Amino acid sequence: MKKNMGPLIGIAVVVAIISTGVFYGLFAGKMRSAATDMAGPPVVVAARDLERGAVLQQSDLRVAHFKATLSGSFSSPQQLVGATLLTQVKQNEPLLEERVASKAPQPGASHGGVPAGQRAVSIRVSESDSLMPGLKAGDKIDLQAVRERNGSLELRTVLQNVEVLAVNPQTQPGGGNRGTVSIVTVLTRAEDADLVALADSGTRLRVALRNPLDEQTEYSRSLALSSLFHESNASTAPRADTRQTALNNAHPIQLQLEVLRATSQAASQLESKIARAGSGDAVSVAAFQPGVDSGELVRNLEKQGGLELLLSKTLTASDGNAAKFRTGSEACQLQVHFTAVAGAGGKLNLRVRPEISLHNAGGVETQVYEAELPANGSLLVTGILDQARDHAALERLFPKHSWSDSKLVILVTAQAGGQTEVPSVARTGRGR
Repeated sequence: MKKNMGPLIGIAVVVAIISTGVFYGLFAGKMRSAATDMAGPPVVVAARDLERGAVLQQSDLRVAHFKATLSGSFSSPQQLVGATLLTQVKQNEPLLEERVASKAPQPGASHGGVPAGQRAVSIRVSESDSLMPGLKAGDKIDLQAVRERNGSLELRTVLQNVEVLAVNPQTQPGGGNRGTVSIVTVLTRAEDADLVALADSGTRLRVALRNPLDEQTEYSRSLALSSLFHESNASTAPRADTRQTALNNAHPIQLQLEVLRATSQAASQLESKIARAGSGDAVSVAAFQPGVDSGELVRNLEKQGGLELLLSKTLTASDGNAAKFRTGSEACQLQVHFTAVAGAGGKLNLRVRPEISLHNAGGVETQVYEAELPANGSLLVTGILDQARDHAALERLFPKHSWSDSKLVILVTAQAGGQTEVPSVARTGRGR
């Protein structure tokens, strides 16, 4: 009998071992899987207490696991190394997007997603309803401004190859003839933010969707509604490569700038000699009429005591190298930008952009104007700080001068190689 028990005991041991293996295979594996599921996705947390303004290092971060996905969190410390904390963070507290900022943010970041040197600007887009449902962050667009002027429509492409940062799918009443508008946030260069804001405030903005690989930009010009019905436009419109050739072959534009204090009588005499359209409360950038010797006119007015030279400066403007004149302090500053651009027919033009910045109780008020003229001859900038209420600002810009019966005028003489035409008038409205 005892001899028969030995094989039975051996068989029982083998069965026990197999059963134990099956048990661990079925249940222990599931327990490990359940434990992993309970741990949840990785989330980067602070390895120690961190102060506001700290630049994050690898040693400041560690990975923890949460039971559920945490919105706005990061899964890898490498995503945060070099970022700056916007708020204080305690040890083991998750690092979220709204608490950090980076000079080179990740695409699509909900906060701090504006690269250094750029600005996020929200605009109201009208008359582009079919594009709005498909427009998304990361798309590239052109911004087109439409306005009604003297009973006719006028369009100009304000900026090209602009990145969309966010899209609000909701529409809202636009007021006036805007119809309904959608809110789109775009990413622009810092120097273009004022231009976009001005176009959004004073015109109807449309968008044109670009191919994401198309980075080509062309010279922007204003188009009136009547130009659609002139057949000659199709054959005489300057090609983009012709305009680029004009810039590549052009000599730098030499500028002689003179800032003058003019009596009201002298200012009237100067304005009577320039080609200007209409009148009113507007800044004008205009050339002198054909046959007028601007130098002799200014000298005669100086001899009569009607003009006083406040300052003089020599500048050079070329493609990709804008010339800038600036005077005043942070409280009140006057700037004039000059840029060489390609004009119609492949000729070289000069873009003139006066800008006034005034600090008041409500913040900073910036007035921007822009005009474009052929790059040869003399031009006059008038209408800057031209109202009685602006005398205090003029006295801050140019102290020790009385402005009670005087106006500020800027005379610019431009000379570019190979061009002898007298510039024509260009004018922009004054926006307060």
